[in-house]
Amino acid sequence: MGSLISADNHLAIWAVIMASSAFGVYAEKKGWIKNIAGVMYTMVLTAILALIHFLPSASGDKDVVVYDFVFDYVTPMAIPLLLFSANILKIIKESGRLIVIYLIGAAGIVIGSIISFFIVNVGPETFKVAGVFVATLVGGSVNFVAASETLDFSTSSLFTTTMAVDNFGIQFYLIFLFYLPFIKVLQKYYPELDAKNNNAAIEETEEPGEKPSIGSITYAIAISALITFAGSWLGGLLAQLFNTTANLSLLVITILMAIVVSTFPKIFKKLEDIAFSLGMSMLYIFLAVVGAASNLKDVFLAGPGILIFATLTLLIQFIIIMFFGKIFKFSLKEIAIASCANVSGPTLSAPMAASFNAKNMVTPAVLVGILGYVIGTILGVSVGFWLAP
Repeated sequence: MGSLISADNHLAIWAVIMASSAFGVYAEKKGWIKNIAGVMYTMVLTAILALIHFLPSASGDKDVVVYDFVFDYVTPMAIPLLLFSANILKIIKESGRLIVIYLIGAAGIVIGSIISFFIVNVGPETFKVAGVFVATLVGGSVNFVAASETLDFSTSSLFTTTMAVDNFGIQFYLIFLFYLPFIKVLQKYYPELDAKNNNAAIEETEEPGEKPSIGSITYAIAISALITFAGSWLGGLLAQLFNTTANLSLLVITILMAIVVSTFPKIFKKLEDIAFSLGMSMLYIFLAVVGAASNLKDVFLAGPGILIFATLTLLIQFIIIMFFGKIFKFSLKEIAIASCANVSGPTLSAPMAASFNAKNMVTPAVLVGILGYVIGTILGVSVGFWLAP
């Protein structure tokens, strides 16, 4: 059965994709359903539009030029824009001891995902699910997308389910982390947070970012385009060198971006807010197309298995971070903040630190969360390739 909007009606498809992206942003701002990310509204909407044959399906037999353009060009351009704050040198210098427990938590996610792979079977793409969960739980949505593209998972019927579990499932874990420092039975086994021992209490007066202008927007897009070109070219060379069909471009783009930002931090600092907004806009467009690729029947059938996979991964991560947190004498607040930075990135770890009245932990919480954006894709793709049959 053909769709109401044909695959070659490019402008109409673009209009619906952009409108669906805007709807997601608006819905998140309005907060119609608490803790639901805007991208979920966008993905569900386009999935329904494809299901009722209003939009052509991205997973159909006929190629849709608009969808191919998004996968081939929009997505790679989004990754550098989202990494303008990935200054590795600053992260290492100012994150203090929190980076230690954060890295332990990241290792816990890797171990948890590998163990889950051998226990929970969700089909022939279980190794991809493992890699993608490592990427998103160590980093965030940007890593979810990059790892999915590299592992050829973005057009899988499991993609939407995995994204949904990532958005819905971790909410319960994050709620638990907010209460963790106040569980009395654990308090006697862990020290209190001592602000004097946290050498990350550094207050800096940073230059404010530039206000949006034609110049700043153009500079950000130009830099992203150059990095995307260089990363795609190098990724192609590496793929030939290692004789692999895997798309290494986004992985190389991530590494290149971290190197360039760390080398020229002042340039990127001025543009990071504008670049992030542009990158998120592109991310919404990408996920709108992914929604159109979803088979809702497969999504619902695969849901329980994916949820069990994620739950087991987080449980193992929690056990590991609590065990080593006790050995290295980290407080429950530090453990909670680090684990939150693992799972949700800097957007929630900083508010968590503030809510714990640990003001000197706010900046380190942001920095280790940003570190996740850099290493998440690398770890996720590595796990996926290692577990591949």
